[in-house]
Amino acid sequence: PILLRPTTAFLLLLLALANLGLLGIQVAGLGQTRSAPTVTPTVASEGPATLPPATPVLSPPDANRSTAPTLTPTPTPFGGGGAIAFSLRREGNADIYAVNLGDQKPVRLTYHPAEDVDPAWSPDGRTLAFASRRGNNWDIYRMDLQSLALIRLTRSPDYEAHPTWSPDGKFIAYEAYRDGNLDIYLMTEFGEEPIRLTYDPAPDFAPAWSPDGRHIAFVSYRDGNKEIYLYPLDQAREEAVVNLTNTPDLDEDNPAWSPDGTQLAFTIGRDSDATIYINTFDWASLDAGFGGYDEARTQLFGQGSAPAWSPDGQALVYTYERGGASHLIVASISGWGIARPAFSGQARIGSPAWTVHPLSPETIALAQSIVPETSPPLYLEKVRPLPPDGPPYTLVGLPDVNGGDDREFLSDRVDDSFNALRQRVLEETGIDYLGVLGDSIRRLGAPPLPGQSPYDWHKAGRAFSFSQGFYDQEPPLVEVVREEIGYRTYWRVYLRTARQDGSMGRPLREAPWDLKARFEGGLAEREGGRLKVPIPTGYYVDFTTLAADYGWERVPAIFRWRYYWEDIRWWEFRKTQGLTWWEAMLELYRPEEVQAVFGESP
Repeated sequence: PILLRPTTAFLLLLLALANLGLLGIQVAGLGQTRSAPTVTPTVASEGPATLPPATPVLSPPDANRSTAPTLTPTPTPFGGGGAIAFSLRREGNADIYAVNLGDQKPVRLTYHPAEDVDPAWSPDGRTLAFASRRGNNWDIYRMDLQSLALIRLTRSPDYEAHPTWSPDGKFIAYEAYRDGNLDIYLMTEFGEEPIRLTYDPAPDFAPAWSPDGRHIAFVSYRDGNKEIYLYPLDQAREEAVVNLTNTPDLDEDNPAWSPDGTQLAFTIGRDSDATIYINTFDWASLDAGFGGYDEARTQLFGQGSAPAWSPDGQALVYTYERGGASHLIVASISGWGIARPAFSGQARIGSPAWTVHPLSPETIALAQSIVPETSPPLYLEKVRPLPPDGPPYTLVGLPDVNGGDDREFLSDRVDDSFNALRQRVLEETGIDYLGVLGDSIRRLGAPPLPGQSPYDWHKAGRAFSFSQGFYDQEPPLVEVVREEIGYRTYWRVYLRTARQDGSMGRPLREAPWDLKARFEGGLAEREGGRLKVPIPTGYYVDFTTLAADYGWERVPAIFRWRYYWEDIRWWEFRKTQGLTWWEAMLELYRPEEVQAVFGESP
């Protein structure tokens, strides 16, 4: 079992950081210094991937009556008690967990080698809807929390995820990918009578049903950037959709309604470095025709992502990531000093959802009685024995990379994780992306690129570079999403899948950064590119997340990336295992060899 330990001292630092505003100032950019090689990747054949050795009209809930159940939460300082469900990604897979407020030990609810994400409680707390790939494509399931039995609600070969319940529990809204576009759909609680709500050619996703049953908030790129919109169900037409945020220079996401429907929490920025805001609406004035949605009061809550409201509307639960750890935080909306000690772990926490109904002792006992099948580790690093009078480790050739077995090398301490990652990428995408590298090992005396550090992790045998040829193809096999984290630019790498039938990957929910747009001049030249809008269609795999599962980290761009191509570095990944660069070098070379090139140890 996983124990998420409270970290009180760390929480104070988190909360202090959470209330600092983030301001990024972008500067201009210029051209590319080299052309990438042409790449012909290996596409997996059908079968196991291995490396070498009726749509009826659906009526929305009655807008004139309250359909929400009467709840009587137990008063607590942190939002009315109940239980919090969330996804937890560890060992390369995500499952659904839940924890009663006040407990330290979460209960694992799903056990499957496929990913389970996006948990959503039914209003009565008896059922949990979630998205899963267990049917070889993304579908929505519901779990009965008394028996833990599952019902598959959607059966389309296309992608379906992110369920949200109507207040009466009779319907579920969700996002679905059809005909090359993400849109919002509705179905009954048992998966019947699906209908399409949105028809805009831009992606519409992340629906959140309002507590009065009259509106669905969702995220869309229909105005050129990521904004939050409101779909009025009593009008049920595209022309009635309202842009709630109206901020062309910002990206909003993760809408979440307060229990009374007067407030909407959302995030600005990418999940890894997002900030939570809260909009407060005067519905009486809006319904009477006084004022507009753009007059809603907006307040900064703090740093974090994926907010969800407490049952009494007095607190938020949200995720916060720093230093390789993921934290689940419960904080009062009345003041940043009132917060519950964070639950934390090295596994990635996502999509928290809060219900007033705690897990029953019977549900907890049933979930804990399940004995999961023992899964092998993602990889094992096998180290070759070496003579005791030399460096402890050596370089090892990578099998069949760049057309041979000994053309690229990595340290014996990390080569097995690379080979396992390569196999996983082939299985997930159907393409052997890591069979063609830009490079891996670099010789000790190789000069650094202009303006870059000589302390290169490639020389320590702990880094590899993607072939940039994948990005140069038309259409590109690689898309990169720009992420600003702590005043540094990072790139999230997405790989296009060989099969585009929904059996591999997911559609993009973020607009990639078009690095080549810099060559067109104008603003894109100064900014080093621009957003790709419309978003590329198709299915992709998040390589950055997969690489992190195997211990491989992306590196930040260098500050000149807008005008010097080699400083972009989306293609570079390294595995440090907590070592300094000097310590990593001494694993492969004698001290005098390193000192002869780099001088004395710093």
